[in-house]
Amino acid sequence: MKTPISVLSILLFAACSQGPTPDAGSYAAERTVQEVVITDGQPMATADLTIGGMSCSMMCGNMIKGALAKVPGVTQAEVEYTDGSETGHAKVTYDPAKVDDGQLVSAVQSLADGQYTVASIAITKQVKHASTERHEKGASEERSASVLPAVPMPNLVGMLRALVRI
Repeated sequence: MKTPISVLSILLFAACSQGPTPDAGSYAAERTVQEVVITDGQPMATADLTIGGMSCSMMCGNMIKGALAKVPGVTQAEVEYTDGSETGHAKVTYDPAKVDDGQLVSAVQSLADGQYTVASIAITKQVKHASTERHEKGASEERSASVLPAVPMPNLVGMLRALVRI
């Protein structure tokens, strides 16, 4: 009875270590960011990482989930993998003040000698609406310093006509 269990363990381990080993340091993930305005609470962020190189949900998925959960600032990590799929997904909730998405990508790509690659990362960040906080505190309305004064722009069509006449 002991032999089939050890053979099964070796087969599971071997299944997760198959495939080419890309260079983790030279791989750049496609990154998209979306911001969601919140009015109260601590701003959090979620990241959906598309991960290539996975071959199973038990060993690969649990190893990736464990590595992401150990990153300081991560509050939750889940890994989804469908058998026969070329990629898996990790959904991570984290505090953007303590960790950035680059650390999440590094945590995944440093596993199993660089077997796993992060192809893309979609980030949803919560941001507090600053004007809501000012009104709640009773502060007076202030003008934003980011508003630029109106600058007259030259008429490009007129400039082109003048150049053609010369």
